[in-house]
Amino acid sequence: MIKGLTLQSLMPDIVAVLRSLLGVIVVAAVALHWGPSGSATAAAVAGAIAGATALQDSPRGRIPLVVAVSMLMGSAVLLGALISAHSAVFVAVVTIWCFLAAMPWALGANAGSIACASGALLIIAPPAAATLSSAVGSAALATAAGLVQALIIAVWPQRRWRVQREALTAAYRSLAADARSLADGSGGRGAPTVAAEPLIALRAAFTPADGQTRRRPAEYRDWYGLPERIAVSLSEMAGKPALAGVLAAAADTLAAVAETRRSTHRDADAAIRRLDSASGALDGSESVVVQRLSTQLHEAVAIRLGDFAPSSPDVIRLRRPELRTSVRSAVDLMRRQLTWHSPVFRHAVRVAAAVGAGCAVDRYAGVEHGYWIPLTVLMVLRPETAHTYTRCAGRVAGIALGVVVASTVLLVLHPGAIISAALAVVFLGIAYAVSGFGYLALSAAVAAAVAFLIDIDGVVDSATLGERVVATLIGGGLAVIAHVMMPDDALTRLAQRAGELLKTEIDYAATVIKAYVHELDNPADALSAAWQRAFRARAAFEAAAGATRTRAGELRHWLRSYRTALNAVTASCTTLEATLPATPSTAWSREFVHAVDEYVEALYGDPPTPASPWTVDTADLAAADRRLRDVVSASGSGHGPARVLVAEVGAITRHLSAIVVSPGPTAAR
Repeated sequence: MIKGLTLQSLMPDIVAVLRSLLGVIVVAAVALHWGPSGSATAAAVAGAIAGATALQDSPRGRIPLVVAVSMLMGSAVLLGALISAHSAVFVAVVTIWCFLAAMPWALGANAGSIACASGALLIIAPPAAATLSSAVGSAALATAAGLVQALIIAVWPQRRWRVQREALTAAYRSLAADARSLADGSGGRGAPTVAAEPLIALRAAFTPADGQTRRRPAEYRDWYGLPERIAVSLSEMAGKPALAGVLAAAADTLAAVAETRRSTHRDADAAIRRLDSASGALDGSESVVVQRLSTQLHEAVAIRLGDFAPSSPDVIRLRRPELRTSVRSAVDLMRRQLTWHSPVFRHAVRVAAAVGAGCAVDRYAGVEHGYWIPLTVLMVLRPETAHTYTRCAGRVAGIALGVVVASTVLLVLHPGAIISAALAVVFLGIAYAVSGFGYLALSAAVAAAVAFLIDIDGVVDSATLGERVVATLIGGGLAVIAHVMMPDDALTRLAQRAGELLKTEIDYAATVIKAYVHELDNPADALSAAWQRAFRARAAFEAAAGATRTRAGELRHWLRSYRTALNAVTASCTTLEATLPATPSTAWSREFVHAVDEYVEALYGDPPTPASPWTVDTADLAAADRRLRDVVSASGSGHGPARVLVAEVGAITRHLSAIVVSPGPTAAR
């Protein structure tokens, strides 16, 4: 970490967490007193899931997403109440539901976890006939619990992002004023054309060195990187009277973007149309920068005002806040995973089969508290190929620990429904707090919270502890068996290992490069740890390569190219580490440090998903490399450590680009 700054917890704003958990308690209390039997547990679980969705670490508005999750949870509760009394139908429906719920893992861990959590609401449905009115009542309360979470974040937005939002507004207002000045001719060539201070403040607000950059998608950088790119485009248009109309339209667009009110949509749309019309009348070199500015402003409108139409079918990363576009993109991405070689599809089959088997054991084998069998499966199974069995064992151990703790408290204290709800809330808070400390602690906290949530409407007897632990172990066994029976194929595992290796090499390179301009705490330990992770990932990759029994020439060629490129990246990192100054030079200009930080951010790329191993945006990386070279060239500091850094950064960029554009091991099928 950068000296003077501490590694912050991944936990959201503590006040926001407390408000969310209070909302869970209130809805559970309402359901206990006025709702149908069993509705309190369903409402509390739905509220907790919606609350987790609302607390996602993003400056973007999440109300539409929370509302959608609330409707999903309500649908699960309604369906569970209607079919739970019919065991055969129940097992079949839960199996299908869990298969569909596992497919959103293609979108990322958050989407996959939330969708699979909806299956828990089906699983815990009491095996008793329910009237239509009680089923609808329970579903309504579950939906209301989610909507309460949406109301909470609407009335009290997270303070965590207030500084960022204010800095973003100030930056766009400043850019609008600068564009207006350039359009009027008051910003000449001899003076700075774009104010730098708001942009510096914006970057500082979004990059507090909290250790989370690599965990956030690349689109996170758009929030502060896009205004910087717009500033560059505006500067290139300074002193050109022919572009006055374009600049005036750009100023109006930026002013509308700064306000973010829904009423500004019309103003932004009209300004964008004028900009597009003015740019269409230009040709030659001027049209290039104008077109680039137009693209940037379209994206700014998309990010800030939530109105975006994808320019191509490849825009599928849920990078835009417009809900209909996001839904279409999500469905398209999941549809692409409907092949037997897809790790997401195989995960969905594993989850469906194991959960279905667990529900069958629960309904037909007479296991007390047997719902813990499919619940454990849902909490244990992940579409990962690395450390599958060790992590399964760790999660099972964590779940068993959480069950033991919760059951002991329930047996000893015999708390009432409200106290159980409060204890569930406490353990949900603990889950938020320990989310960055490993899957065992998180599994234990979540399992304990689930146990208390289920007890809100139930009664615990003296045998509950042993029965729940046995059911948990059976569920863990089913999860492991599902992996053994349906593993990912060798080429898919190799592709995943290759992505993991690429990630560790990138982390190593980023650590070394960052050390040139920032003072690290214990730099030797940080660099050694990064290298050790890369070394272990290399060993795992080679093991997967050795286990891949194919003689395809394409695969052999890819393995040679991949190894050669990664060896070159490692060599560049070693060179940088060998020439690393004892302390960062105080002579580095602000522009140089900024360019290095920008390159490191581009290097991290998008976090991996099961459907897409870790990769890098080569265009973004190459652009950051060029900006670093331009800064060094303009400052005349291309000597000593700066020269070495620029040379090795260029080599890293070339070799990583070669890796990313290669077809990969799955092309050998």
